[in-house]
Amino acid sequence: MSRDAFNPPDAMPLREALRGLRFLLRRGGETIAETVNVEALPKPASDLASAMLREAGGLARTVDEMTSGVAKTVLGGQKSPSAPLKDMIGGPNAGAEFAVAVYVALSTVLRHLGAPTVLVSEAAARSAYGNLAPITAETSVEKRAADLTFCLLDARVMRGTTAQEAALVPGAALEAASIFAVMLWLQSARSQDENEAALAAATDMAVALAPEISRAVAGKDASRIEELYRRYVPHV
Repeated sequence: MSRDAFNPPDAMPLREALRGLRFLLRRGGETIAETVNVEALPKPASDLASAMLREAGGLARTVDEMTSGVAKTVLGGQKSPSAPLKDMIGGPNAGAEFAVAVYVALSTVLRHLGAPTVLVSEAAARSAYGNLAPITAETSVEKRAADLTFCLLDARVMRGTTAQEAALVPGAALEAASIFAVMLWLQSARSQDENEAALAAATDMAVALAPEISRAVAGKDASRIEELYRRYVPHV
């Protein structure tokens, strides 16, 4: 029997492609809905526009259903939630596990902040983990988290952010603050029952710290981000 029978194909590229298509259809559908009275269009344009809107809604539901099981592996539910960062790093599937955790948590943070239409790239998160500099046993978890924060920013794990969405966080620091919230949460000690509440608390802290986070990110000051993690992780 082929070894491939014991190694199912990686589903991440398919998830990524479907999410990207959903994002494009949603954005296109929103543009049509906001700027054009579909019913007033002459045929066949009205039929085409209506079909596009239905397709966008149907695809969105399909992708949401597909990823619901993935979300449960991170925030809890029928499966065990994702491990804390200190247990995740260095594992045999650490990159894939980290990417899924970042995708689900970051999507949740953005919904909490009122910016659910931003595209989060699981592939970029996995690439970011792969770009993490070699670590030793002496490397602190906060140092690893700070380095991963900048890897995620460099990999553009958040895409399609509009100026309006960016302004939801003080100093237009939506990207930096949202990623900080996820990394803050990943370092916290949390039970399955506390998982979602811990993520919401980490998000609120990140919003309050947004100007400071933004300055540290703009200055490429990883040591400052590391210090912020060390100070605030115990409060999540």
